[in-house]
Amino acid sequence: MKRWLLAVLPLAVVLGCAIAEARPGGGHTSSGGSRSSGGSRSSSSSSSSSSRSSSGGYSGGGSSYSSSGGGGVSGSMLGMIALGVIVLLVVASLDKQKSGPAWTSDIADPTPAPAPVADLSALRQRDPAFSVAVFEDFAFELYAAAQRTRGDPKLLELQPYLAPPAIAQLEARGAAPQQVVIGTLQLENSSVGQTQAQIMVRVEATLIGASSPVFVVEHWLFRRDADAASRPPERTRTWPCPSCGAPWVPSATRVCAHCGKAVQVGQFDWCVAQIWVDSETTALASLTGTVPEYGNDLPTVVDPAASELMSAITRDDPEVTFETLGPRIMLVYQQLNTAWNANDLTSVRGFVTAALRNYLAYWLREYARQGLRNTLADAKIDHIDLAKITRDPYYDAITVRVFASGLDSTRDASDRVVGGSPTERRAYTEYWTFLRSSARRGPVTATVTCANCGAPLAISDAGECTHCNAFVENGSFDWTLSKIEQDDNYTG
Repeated sequence: MKRWLLAVLPLAVVLGCAIAEARPGGGHTSSGGSRSSGGSRSSSSSSSSSSRSSSGGYSGGGSSYSSSGGGGVSGSMLGMIALGVIVLLVVASLDKQKSGPAWTSDIADPTPAPAPVADLSALRQRDPAFSVAVFEDFAFELYAAAQRTRGDPKLLELQPYLAPPAIAQLEARGAAPQQVVIGTLQLENSSVGQTQAQIMVRVEATLIGASSPVFVVEHWLFRRDADAASRPPERTRTWPCPSCGAPWVPSATRVCAHCGKAVQVGQFDWCVAQIWVDSETTALASLTGTVPEYGNDLPTVVDPAASELMSAITRDDPEVTFETLGPRIMLVYQQLNTAWNANDLTSVRGFVTAALRNYLAYWLREYARQGLRNTLADAKIDHIDLAKITRDPYYDAITVRVFASGLDSTRDASDRVVGGSPTERRAYTEYWTFLRSSARRGPVTATVTCANCGAPLAISDAGECTHCNAFVENGSFDWTLSKIEQDDNYTG
């Protein structure tokens, strides 16, 4: 079920239930991206995404491997799905029968994204330091923190980042979930006026509490003073006074107890002005059964500027080319599959962001809770297409479409196959986004070593190399997988 359990949630909305599909990269029930509230950053974006499954599997980002599909689905449901696929599929087939991995960066006809993407040009012009990766990290963490503390006095510790109407809306939604699994966070639109800038964010997430999990689709409107400047990324997210940086003490007047400044909505940093909830649906995660793979034959969604931006990265650092990235992507793919199949994510530390790793850990725990185990055996990448590149003052991000296959199956506690197949290969495609610090230069690491000191890779619980103490889980030193998105959900 390794469709990384994420990409199925959009279908779940249509069907009125959540179908889980997980593997080490895609297909989980939290649609479209991959990110878990426990993680530190998963940019573009966690936030991540991905879980895959023919009955189970990975999922990360964003948070997404895809080898098979999720839970028991009735014939009428399958009919609805098939109808949706017929409408969506474009008659275009990519040649996947190549003898070995191929790294192709030139796509003849870039395909428009199926959904509009926020135009951030006006915001970047007003604030050159604005970073999509940093903003998405901020939005992921704030969403998770706000959901986990609603109905609790601790919610007011987020007061500088939540306007009074947003706090009231959260408080009215009842008991807080114990866990927040964010499938998709999408920047829908942005505008900049004379006094304020705003970004509308669409979130799909699963909120897990004492009762049945709830799949939610909602919109959060972020506002900030038009002249406010973006802050650099934080290694550990805290919620201090945005004026002086001191710990925030809740205040009825929104006045900082340390600097004495009244922190108005969006005066110094992004603040959630209002929340709209589209839907809340009981999410019944089923990690057994087999659902057809969707989107494999869709043409790759290519940003027209991708090749030009790849060339720009190479000009800045000649050791980074699309070809030199190939072995790194292969290594991450292998490490991810090994970790997933071993039910132990230790070996993937340093190759994926902490947020993506935490998301995968959630699905491994869910499999274990249901007495199941998902594996993707004999997994291999057939070829990779360049899809998109973004650059900002803090991060370069490269999105590729991975064409892969493997033996994706799920077994129960009696070792019976309850999903997928251990003998029939399952082909799948996913979009993977890799991040690296825009200030970093040097060779792309394709060995299981620290990208900073070269020692055998061993990561502490704090995300640091045990040899040189460099923090290697956030893309500071080498290309790190931050998000996995399903091909049938990717919007470019």
